[in-house]
Amino acid sequence: MYYGKMTKELEELYSKYEKARGHSPDGCEDAEYGEDEYDEYVEDIKKALELGVELPDLYPHDDEF
Repeated sequence: MYYGKMTKELEELYSKYEKARGHSPDGCEDAEYGEDEYDEYVEDIKKALELGVELPDLYPHDDEF
């Protein structure tokens, strides 16, 4: 989830992500971004789109097998 501001850039990324993944990146409950983490959030969405993965998959948990 993302708790920050919405921008035109972010709206466009949401649209691209939804077309690619079937839901918005804000629906990924395993990924948390505070309102002061806009730049990280945007970069992570871009990276997830580039790699073709879900946003939480960029940073897998060590406890997953």
